[in-house]
Amino acid sequence: MSPVTARLVTIVILALSLTRAEALEVLTRDGGPIAGPAIAHGAEFARETGVAVHVTPRPFDALYGAVMMGFVTGSPPADVLILPADWLPDVAPYLMPVPDDLVQSPLVQGIHPAYRDRQMRWRGQWLAVTLDGDLHMGAYRRDLFEDRAAQAAYRAQTGRALEPPRTWQDYARIAAFFRARGVAGTLEASAENGQRLWSLFSHAAAYTAHPDHPGHFFFDPDTMAPEIDNPAWVRALHDYLDALATAPGPALPSHGVRTEFAAGAAAMALDWSDIGTVATDPASSKIRDRVGFFALPGTDQVWNPVAKRWDRLAAPRPVPFLAFGGWIAVVPRGAADPKAAWDYIAFLADPARATRDVMTGASGFNPYRLSQLDDTAGWSTLMGAQAAADYLSVLRESLSAPQTAPDLRLPGYPAYMAALDARLGRVLSGEITPEAALAAAATDWDRITDRLGRASQRRHYREAMGLEAAP
Repeated sequence: MSPVTARLVTIVILALSLTRAEALEVLTRDGGPIAGPAIAHGAEFARETGVAVHVTPRPFDALYGAVMMGFVTGSPPADVLILPADWLPDVAPYLMPVPDDLVQSPLVQGIHPAYRDRQMRWRGQWLAVTLDGDLHMGAYRRDLFEDRAAQAAYRAQTGRALEPPRTWQDYARIAAFFRARGVAGTLEASAENGQRLWSLFSHAAAYTAHPDHPGHFFFDPDTMAPEIDNPAWVRALHDYLDALATAPGPALPSHGVRTEFAAGAAAMALDWSDIGTVATDPASSKIRDRVGFFALPGTDQVWNPVAKRWDRLAAPRPVPFLAFGGWIAVVPRGAADPKAAWDYIAFLADPARATRDVMTGASGFNPYRLSQLDDTAGWSTLMGAQAAADYLSVLRESLSAPQTAPDLRLPGYPAYMAALDARLGRVLSGEITPEAALAAAATDWDRITDRLGRASQRRHYREAMGLEAAP
């Protein structure tokens, strides 16, 4: 071998060694939830594979900007991104597809279809792997609901049995009843940057889900005119405000809702399914053996967006809301080592590892695999038999409902959400009425849609709502 050739070989070997020594870069939100499992499992992954993992946590309100800045400047922000599923339409053009062998594997096929087929694909292409399944549900104090004096008083006042609410009218009535008895009626998120919009969306889902006119939750799917100022949304916002009024005190973020409920502060609460593990945690909950759960309430009155009237259904119908949708993992084009990136994602999503995560309240991950919804023994060990039966029943009922409401999911999602949240904040501060706020937010949404292109937004929205392509 000539000296020149030897030198070239040495350079190549050194380059390969340096490449292998570089850490796999992961970008996600900060805090214990989400980033915590990414870091912990990254250390395990490094021990098992020799590939180091470096997790960069960013504040949630800065995460979207950090991701998109990397993409638009041509510098991939990381090798792996762990992001909200609702951001997929915005980041989709910059992503690698999920390898087909991973898509066809038991790891992916074992994910519940609600979190697999909708959350992992965009425009027909598999682009993400689900790590988390999100929906809103209710929790209630069984000891308060089963108290004989409370049951008798409630029946005397309302002519009804005191039991977990099946309709939004029941929910309001029960919350007001407990508030009058000196107990906070119900807790919902209302703090700025505290996930309050999803509480409003949960109230709106059943009122807007007309069985004959699907897809009208956020927009008219034919014209992309916003629906968020129609009478269904106005009623939902008033319901939300009435619920907040039954629990006076500082505005709570979602995390505060579940921790305050676990402290015994209210008769009911509305939150993500994290509330199940937090409220039954023997180390921190004061009510761990007195908790029950209920599916998001429904209604027998639904707004007809075509006839512009309220229609009455034969019976109350719940419409579960897949609030936020959950967290997904993706690999950007230009990732330094795509194979290592997908291997790390598969490691995170390994069924045994994922089940441990969803049974830990601090992980930020909620049940999303079919096997997790069938693990009665595991949840009973964690929560107790009765609470586990309630919890799993609510999750199964919600995910198998004839009609579920997906979250807003189209390009420009953060802009739409920020505009509506700003108007909601003014309602909560008493500056403007619900009607004025929703009308102003609808005008904001129209401007955003026009800026992004109404025709393309209509195509994206129809896909997100599961509708046929627009003619």
